[in-house]
Amino acid sequence: MALNIQQSIFMELADFLVSQPTLEDIAAYKVPAGVQEHIDTMLEKNRESGLSPEERLELEKILAVADVMNLAKAKARLKLKAQA
Repeated sequence: MALNIQQSIFMELADFLVSQPTLEDIAAYKVPAGVQEHIDTMLEKNRESGLSPEERLELEKILAVADVMNLAKAKARLKLKAQA
């Protein structure tokens, strides 16, 4: 499961980036609902019972991608604000 979710997230992000999104698109980007549900489930499992080493690695990779997108979104918002 981990590999499929990771591949899905990476493919989703790659597809988004090659679509040549505008600053507005980047600022408004959200991960698909199914991916967000998976992240939420993993975070909850981590709080309640802990993750296996494989699950922890999967979550770390997913969160690293999320961090990059959050940074891009923040920079897009700053550029949009500067243009206003």
